Amino acid sequence: MSTKKHIYAFLCYTSETWWYNASQAEPGEIRSYDNLLNPKWKGRIGLLDPRNSGSGQNTWSFIWKTKGEEFLTRLAQQDLLINQNLRQLADGLAKGKLVFTLGLSHYTYEPFIKAGLPVKPVPRIKEGAHANNGSGVITVVKNPPHPNAAKIFVNWLLCKEGQELYGKAMTQGTRRLDVDTEWLKEAGIQGCKDVMTVDEYLRLETHLESSVRKIRTPAIALAAKLLK
Repeated sequence: MSTKKHIYAFLCYTSETWWYNASQAEPGEIRSYDNLLNPKWKGRIGLLDPRNSGSGQNTWSFIWKTKGEEFLTRLAQQDLLINQNLRQLADGLAKGKLVFTLGLSHYTYEPFIKAGLPVKPVPRIKEGAHANNGSGVITVVKNPPHPNAAKIFVNWLLCKEGQELYGKAMTQGTRRLDVDTEWLKEAGIQGCKDVMTVDEYLRLETHLESSVRKIRTPAIALAAKLLK
């Protein structure tokens, strides 16, 4: 009997996880991850701890994929503020104690934006936007107590109606081609199916099984080594 496990990813979208304080830096100073190595930003960059699961780990893995280990080693020498508390990192950026944060998404910054504080997502950079699956993965446990009910739920969740409702509730983009995701742009997000080819997606993702083995695992190991 096969012991293979499958997890289906039904969302795919890009979102900004690099934010800046607009009173501390100008958009023209932020064209690439390379700009983070500027000595004047030393001690003023916050990072959601990539040693734990979540957006911080996704962002760190994406940088590992696009920039390499040498870059991350140099970035770690910028005296990063490592924290697992999203609110504390966002508050530090809003108050100008930090110039940049990495790993936080629009969810965390919405109240700060509504309050008129100078927090903004970094404009599109040369490395591109990270393609991720967010909260859109599903699997069915072995021998569920009500197998038919589980099938009905999964079928509904993955149908057009289910994906429309789930996507709007989570502000994330489905992979279904028959579901509109253009509205996500209002939140600074884009559905991958709307903005990139399959080849571009494969270049920018870090969540497929092959990517977990080849990218995420060594990226996490590097974080454990550098961020002590």
